Amino acid sequence: MKLVESILRFEKHFANAKKLVDKNVSDYFLYDTMAMECFQAVKALIKVGEHIVTEKKLGFPSTYREIFEILKTEGIISSEVFNSAKRLILL
Repeated sequence: MKLVESILRFEKHFANAKKLVDKNVSDYFLYDTMAMECFQAVKALIKVGEHIVTEKKLGFPSTYREIFEILKTEGIISSEVFNSAKRLILL
């Protein structure tokens, strides 16, 4: 159930961030709102990755980025998805 909740949270925050793309982000409130939506989307994406690695017993990642390295190595995500995640997750 946690996996479904994390996926739904990701989709919600990602959709909310997409709605703000064409807005004037020089407005501090809009900028802050978009930043928080992106942060929450990435956080939910990390939870999804953690769940998959744990359920499939793929290892014990020591960083958030390593979660996505494992998923790429195992063929669960593509190189394109990995590269996108890598840009969002510094550690």
